[in-house]
Amino acid sequence: AVVSTQSTGEDDHLKVDRLVELHLFYLGRVRAADKEIEDEDEVEDEDEGEREERAYMKRLDAGLFTLQRLDYIILSVYTAGIGSISGRVKQLLGLKGETIEPVREVMKEYVGSLGDGENSKAAEEKQNIHHMINQL
Repeated sequence: AVVSTQSTGEDDHLKVDRLVELHLFYLGRVRAADKEIEDEDEVEDEDEGEREERAYMKRLDAGLFTLQRLDYIILSVYTAGIGSISGRVKQLLGLKGETIEPVREVMKEYVGSLGDGENSKAAEEKQNIHHMINQL
């Protein structure tokens, strides 16, 4: 029984390792897209809304949606109260010179994109994410 517990813990850590690896990959892609957007010349006949829409689409093409899903999972496991998992996330991010802060920022942006409708499921999701963000 001890062996299976250890291997389960090791499996969990391998999954967390892969999760953080994917987070870093997609974070790099989205940051590169942000830099491209910043460096682009503004199109003269484009209004602010069109510019924001084009920038958002470029970020989505770079993997923003995937990054949001990955960061939601990281946020969930990080705040689940399992010290070895949150410690492993911190350790892996630290090895790459990163912190948990980009996860917080991506999730805040995601919450903002959920809209302000009366949809109780969306409101519940926003509340849940805010609660986890506040635990970071």
